[in-house]
Amino acid sequence: MPFTETQLKPNSIIGSGGVRRYNLPGDKCSITRITTFCPDVIGPGPTHMYLIQNEALILMDTGIPTHLAKAFFYYWRNQPIPPEVENLSDDHSEQEFLEGMELAGYSIPDIDLLLISHGHPDHFLMGNAILSRGKAVVSAHILDTPEICNPWGMLNMWISKQQQMIAVGMPPPSSPKQLLKGDQLRGFDLESLGVSIKVDTPILQDSPLAISASTIEGVEVKHLPGHSPGSIGLLVGKPRGEKVLLCGDVLLSPITPHPDDLLVYLQTLEELGNYDDVALVLPAHGRIVKNLKNRVAFLKEHHRNRLELTYEACRMPRCVWDIASMPDYFNTYVDPNKFNFLAGLEALVHIEVLNMVEGVRRSNIRDEVHYFQSSEEPFEEIYGRIMELVADKRNRPIMRY
Repeated sequence: MPFTETQLKPNSIIGSGGVRRYNLPGDKCSITRITTFCPDVIGPGPTHMYLIQNEALILMDTGIPTHLAKAFFYYWRNQPIPPEVENLSDDHSEQEFLEGMELAGYSIPDIDLLLISHGHPDHFLMGNAILSRGKAVVSAHILDTPEICNPWGMLNMWISKQQQMIAVGMPPPSSPKQLLKGDQLRGFDLESLGVSIKVDTPILQDSPLAISASTIEGVEVKHLPGHSPGSIGLLVGKPRGEKVLLCGDVLLSPITPHPDDLLVYLQTLEELGNYDDVALVLPAHGRIVKNLKNRVAFLKEHHRNRLELTYEACRMPRCVWDIASMPDYFNTYVDPNKFNFLAGLEALVHIEVLNMVEGVRRSNIRDEVHYFQSSEEPFEEIYGRIMELVADKRNRPIMRY
């Protein structure tokens, strides 16, 4: 068996609170997974935080405070909140993390490095609660530091993306100011939206992981963009032995990650498909992945099918929201009358790639909403041009970053 797995604590009925330890035989390094609350169905599901016990103690990701998870996933999106979530205490996720640390045999002051896999709120917003109690330095890829370090990054994203969502035809969300006039947020005030953490050491390229210029043996940083510009993974293990890949949201199972840039994400999948020494993949949500190449192949086929579905839907002019809210586009129901940024973004990035190869074109704009129509070519010809883009890494610099 290439690795061993030990359960230190099972998950609760809401799917979080569990603690598991992973070891590669013959390797002194062990990895403890601590699972903290984040909504599923409406969100990505509970967030896994990873404690890497090596010559230094490294924490990868922080999860999200429970009161912010309620705000971002339910209140702002005007979605009904289940009683079992509504009744969770504001510090529920924090308490799950503290108990996980204790079961692992450590406390917060023992953490040497906090590594953020990417700049999405469910991966760093609990950072201040951790950093205020310890001495850890913080590292993240330079391309995601605008979201992580800007105290108004989340609010800026929320406001700046609203115009884009109007253009795709999505119903408007509830605004933070409207919500804060009532009692829905239970004392949640606007100033508390100023959430950020300071990145002490930005990551600029693939390299061995280092703390204050001291290299950590057997831990290598890999830039894996596409889910976000600065998504990173960690390869943990001996140089010539089997390794564990901690991948953030780049690879998930059973759900599929939302690409921020589909072309770049498909290029990252091609790169991951060439990894030959990974025995175990530990993602930030959902199940572990025991066969990296199979999961990469599944995700590539998933996006091929979604590109085809998007292309065929545009045989007649469609807006992005028409496509995202089609009954068979996702395997979960998307209410066409409810704001759903992730659903809209997923359809948009597929339209974007099809537009790059002239598979679809913008047919008209009506009431600020953009409509697209397919070229009527056989889809296989369109997909062949997409694969040519994916194969040529020179395309990456002319995209968004």
